[in-house]
Amino acid sequence: MDAYEEMLDLARRTAGTLADRGIRPRPYEADDGTTVEGWCVEQRDHAKDEYRGIDNWEEFRSADHLVLTPDGRFLAYTETWSGYSGKDGRAVDEHTRTLRHQSSAYLVSLGPGKPFAALSTMLERMPWTVMSYTPPQARPAAPAPPAPVRQAAPPPKAPSARPGNPAGAVLGFGHGLLVGCAVGCGSAIVLGVVLSIGGMDGDAVGVTTFAAAMFCVVAGTVIGTVNGWRKPGSVR
Repeated sequence: MDAYEEMLDLARRTAGTLADRGIRPRPYEADDGTTVEGWCVEQRDHAKDEYRGIDNWEEFRSADHLVLTPDGRFLAYTETWSGYSGKDGRAVDEHTRTLRHQSSAYLVSLGPGKPFAALSTMLERMPWTVMSYTPPQARPAAPAPPAPVRQAAPPPKAPSARPGNPAGAVLGFGHGLLVGCAVGCGSAIVLGVVLSIGGMDGDAVGVTTFAAAMFCVVAGTVIGTVNGWRKPGSVR
C-alpha cells in the first residue's frame, strides 16, 4: 500500500471515529445546488484590499475549506466575497460558493516532509479538535404588544331633580295675582267696548268681560306660582 492509499485509509477511519463519537458534520452548499456534509480539516483565509481613489477601489475576502466527507473523500469548499467600484460609482458586491474534489497534489503540499505527512497529522488530531456542528437557531419573533384596553365611558348621569322653592312660590303667587288683575281689568275694558260697539246686550257683555278678567287673574296666579317654585333659592 503506497502513501496515498495509507492516507485514504486513515481518512476513512477518522471519519468513522467522528461519526461514532456523535460529532455532527457541517453542511456545505455551492451556488450550483450541490450539497455535501463533512468536517473541516483545514481552513485558509485570504484578504486583499486596493484603494486607488474614491471611485476606484477593490476588496476581496475568501475562505478555503478542506472538507472530509463521511465516506473518506476530500473536497475543496471555497467561499468568496468581493466588492469593487462600478462604472457609475456605485459599489458592486459579489458572493460565490464552489465545491470540487481536492487533488492529491494539493494534499501533498499541505506541509513539509514525506508525502501526506502533514495531512495525516491533521487527521489524527481531528477526533480531539473538531467541534460538532450546531445549526443556527432562528430568533423567536417578539410577541406583539397587547392592544390597549379602552375603558368604556361612564353613562351620563341623569339630572338631579331640583328641589322646589316654597318662598319663591309665595312671592310668585302674589306677583302673578297682581299681573293677572291688571291684565284682566285691561282685557275686560277693551273687550266690553268692543262688544258694546258690536251691539251685544249689556248683561251678556258683563258676563263675558267678567269671565275674561277672571281667566287672566287665574292664569297669572298659576304662572307666577309655578315660576316662583322653580326659581332657585338663595344660598346663605
